[in-house]
Amino acid sequence: MTQHQLLASAAILAGAGFAHGLFGIGFAMIATPLLALFLDYRLAVALSAIPLLAMALGWLGVHARAPGALARQGRLLPGIAVGAVAGALLQVSLPPVLSIVLLAVLLSASLAIPFFVQRAAALGSSSVRRTAPGFGVLAGMTESALNVGAPFMLLYGALARLNRFEQLLALNVCFALGKGIQIALMALAWPVCASGAALALCSGASLLAYAAGHRAAGRYAEDHFRRLLRNFIVCMVAALGVRALLLLH
Repeated sequence: MTQHQLLASAAILAGAGFAHGLFGIGFAMIATPLLALFLDYRLAVALSAIPLLAMALGWLGVHARAPGALARQGRLLPGIAVGAVAGALLQVSLPPVLSIVLLAVLLSASLAIPFFVQRAAALGSSSVRRTAPGFGVLAGMTESALNVGAPFMLLYGALARLNRFEQLLALNVCFALGKGIQIALMALAWPVCASGAALALCSGASLLAYAAGHRAAGRYAEDHFRRLLRNFIVCMVAALGVRALLLLH
């Protein structure tokens, strides 16, 4: 990376970390498409993987101490693990342009979550929860291969009628397990240009901003953030499409 790319990456990761600390979601969905606009896709994943793992583990360490909290997510764990292994192996073989196209498709699908939830309104939450392993596989695979697993976890949470705490618990379980497996399997295959200094700078910036956002949590309306995030995703899908076309030419 050039110095300008490194500083831009650190600023993007800091902004995404602050939003994630403030609202509990959004880090990968903000950072990954922005970084992919000017960095190699695998490098973009490498820079954001370690801070997201640290954020997820930190959140679980603080909030998942209630008896049985993690046990209630037990059905998700095997699927996430299997999906993360498959996603890590898939990432190695995906050309950068295809990764960008698939990320754009995944982000587009995330915009349709309310539509899918309305269509499936008649489903009982207990029947949806029985499908947790399948959602876990999809979330783990996209988390590991594309660095964004939240859409399938958000869809599962909405269909299973999870409350906010349960939804955040499912998300952070996915981030922690998926990222842990991804980092373990992909460390040797990450780009050599992701130096230790670059990883340290980007991780430090994002984690400090996350801590600041976490301290300010609850002061801002989450509905407003979700609307902004949807608008951001629309812009990113268009920008990623342009990026893919430029790579093809």
